[in-house]
Amino acid sequence: MSAAEWQYAAPVSIGAQENSQSPRRDASGSESRFTPADTAQAGALSAMPLALDALPIQHAEKHATAAPAASRSTAAHQDAARDRRASRAAHHQDAARLRQSRSARHQDTLRTSRRALASPYSFGSTAHGGFDSVAGAGADVRSFAQSYEQNAIRPAAGKWVKPTEPETTGYEPTANLLFFRPSDGSAALLFGNDGDALSAAVIVPIRRRYIVINTQSLMRVGDGLTIPASDIKVSIDVDSWAWGWSATVPGAYLYELQAGIGELVELEANVNGHTFRLSVETIQSSRSFGKSTLSVSGRSRAAWLAAPYADIANRANTTQMTAQQLMALALTENGVSLGWDIDWQITDWIVPAGVWSHSGTAIEACMSIAEAVGAYIQSDPNDQVLRVQPRYPAAPWGWDDLTPDIELPEDVCVTEGIEFVDKPAYNTVFVSGQAQGVLGHVTRGGTDGSRAAPMIIDPLVTHADAARQRGTAVLSDTGRQKLISLSLPVLEETGIILPGKLVRYTESGKTHLGLSRSVDVEAKFPKVRQTIMLESHVL
Repeated sequence: MSAAEWQYAAPVSIGAQENSQSPRRDASGSESRFTPADTAQAGALSAMPLALDALPIQHAEKHATAAPAASRSTAAHQDAARDRRASRAAHHQDAARLRQSRSARHQDTLRTSRRALASPYSFGSTAHGGFDSVAGAGADVRSFAQSYEQNAIRPAAGKWVKPTEPETTGYEPTANLLFFRPSDGSAALLFGNDGDALSAAVIVPIRRRYIVINTQSLMRVGDGLTIPASDIKVSIDVDSWAWGWSATVPGAYLYELQAGIGELVELEANVNGHTFRLSVETIQSSRSFGKSTLSVSGRSRAAWLAAPYADIANRANTTQMTAQQLMALALTENGVSLGWDIDWQITDWIVPAGVWSHSGTAIEACMSIAEAVGAYIQSDPNDQVLRVQPRYPAAPWGWDDLTPDIELPEDVCVTEGIEFVDKPAYNTVFVSGQAQGVLGHVTRGGTDGSRAAPMIIDPLVTHADAARQRGTAVLSDTGRQKLISLSLPVLEETGIILPGKLVRYTESGKTHLGLSRSVDVEAKFPKVRQTIMLESHVL
């Protein structure tokens, strides 16, 4: 073998390795993203046309037929003899013509009769199907309607109905003066007939429907900032001297409702024309997805008279005073009035000097005076007024002689609940003072006084009037009672029915006479309801 690095190579047909070759048509296994679709009855909208034009196949050949080229050899030392053997070490040689490459990316595919199955749209065929219609052409139906008013018609000719003669009321249109009662010696002229007196101060009539236009609002006192509230509740009972309240407002009003330490933010709520001055004492924030709310609560403005806003002070009467004067003294600080007035609705009595002393807040001192005679205190919902009211304006066995404040039919009540409660049937009690007090023995009339209630001792029982009021309160809260819960609208006739009102309630032909003990008003626009609790006695 010569030492030449290059030489003429003889064509060889072996040892060639090609990556591509001419493709041949195969009747199976072709894959096409699109295929011509036959027209189907259901109709298919094909993304390809119905026929394809034949296109020449584009070839991508890596090698083509090479022209023979003379090979040069360079002998390092001498002329090299031609070696007929095919060189195994030649890097290049004449390439044999190869058949066309099979690397075409596209080619004509076989036409198949299968329809395209993946068409997102197609021509739909008309189908008959049922459908639901909310409204449609209705058939004439004969219906009966009841109307309270209708067009009147003239009566038939020749008919005449004589009107009924009205009943006489005891008054004849004469020049004579008909007096209702004999003269009482005064110059007042009392006209009228002998008809019955009113059964109640306020009578709610029976109607087919009760129409009330409800309103509610909440604003900050001082600057009048309106605070949207979705729910406002106010309540009070005989054992509470201040109104309690709560409301739900948007969370964005947190800083508008917060006050400094020892201070209160005051709000004004209005429900169907009734105004409430409220103090913000508690704020609770809650947050959920896309919503933030505040639960705000507190008491009425009377909260200023209690802890933690009022100071604890020592009070005593150094001179003889009435009980009402003692309460006015409790509402002062260093001789200066706190700005609160007293609505005294019980019998006053004398308290000797040095009998009364108290250490606590202003409202606690007032409560000790009222409780000495079985009374309770209610703060006005809007004004700075404390009302001192008897727990029982009269004993239950004497309620029939009183004129009820309000008469309610069952028609106006949305819900009703009655609970029966049994208490000891006491009929006598001893009430005593202390150093300068009196001893009173109060017994229910018409009884033998055999069942005595526990003895009551209070330093402010210094007069028979005080002993009688306390003893009446003890004996009135005895025996079987009915606690009647009624839910009704806040009507213009009744307003908010406060504790202490005597209410006559009629249901299913039965009459219940009871004292209002609590009221809970809930304003959740557009609905406003008040729920009252009546204390009625089974005698």
